[in-house]
Amino acid sequence: MKYIKKFMAALMCAITIVTVAMPLTANAAAQSGFKGVWISFLDIQSYLKGKDQASFDATFSSMCDTVAAQGCNAVIVHVRSHNDAIYPSAIYPWSTEMLGGNPGFDPLADMVSIAHSKGLTFHAWINPYGYRNGVICGNAALATNANIVAGVQEIVSNYAVDGIHFDDYFAPVGAANINSMVASVHSVCAAAGRVFGIAPQGNIQNCMAAGADVATWLSTPGYVDYLCPQIYWTDQYGVAAKTPMFSNRLAAWKALDKAGIPLYVGLAGYRAGQPLSYDPGWALSNTNLATQVDKARAAGYTGYALYRYSTLVSPAAATELTNLRTRG
Repeated sequence: MKYIKKFMAALMCAITIVTVAMPLTANAAAQSGFKGVWISFLDIQSYLKGKDQASFDATFSSMCDTVAAQGCNAVIVHVRSHNDAIYPSAIYPWSTEMLGGNPGFDPLADMVSIAHSKGLTFHAWINPYGYRNGVICGNAALATNANIVAGVQEIVSNYAVDGIHFDDYFAPVGAANINSMVASVHSVCAAAGRVFGIAPQGNIQNCMAAGADVATWLSTPGYVDYLCPQIYWTDQYGVAAKTPMFSNRLAAWKALDKAGIPLYVGLAGYRAGQPLSYDPGWALSNTNLATQVDKARAAGYTGYALYRYSTLVSPAAATELTNLRTRG
């Protein structure tokens, strides 16, 4: 009998070990306390453009240390911003915007490896159509749904990214067309065991008017694993500083979420401490970000993302970020 007990105890231990080691499903990973920082093409231009491999790796490693020191656990890094790529692609040309052309090494491979070595998940950020400021950038002929889906397949097949992330720029190609592309990208990511999420602008009406059918994405499974609306206002909005814009829009997005899709909140770290006449709350308080995270968690949001990396080293945002770190 004692041998049977020992065998069962060993078996249960083995089962426990296997269970712990098993990777999360995409949906479970999307609900596990995401705290991300967007590393925009603007940040890449400022900190990484034109560097050789050794300098690039050292700088990105330092950037990851800064992200981790803020208490965040993920980086959302622009890898395709203007119908181009910061990795060797069979579809898109090398990015001149972000890198200045072919750097002679594979920046994406290095960044994924470095981020993971720092305990950060890595989410590859794509502007799907390369659409910005009212135009499709670069070679407009590349901005097709077939290329977008194939480009995502290329990334998830060749790199150990943890997820694919779209921003809020969608070309005026119609909601049905965009929905078809989004569903296809989700299928590719799901098949590869990767998370797929979108960060739409915070105004729901503007999203719908632009063809970003957020109502469908939040009411029907099979489009996104999470949504991260950019709610870039305070609760002291307007010239009288009396409109609770953040809370109003936080509630509006939650009400739209009929399918229980995980929600993160996009936070305007770059506005911290700024004297904005239309949103004076940013200059009236140094606890905006911390309070916003509290409100988002209370409303059922399961994560947040800070725009953007440069905020983490901005003196104007230092006190806000210190207060945010106290929220864990």
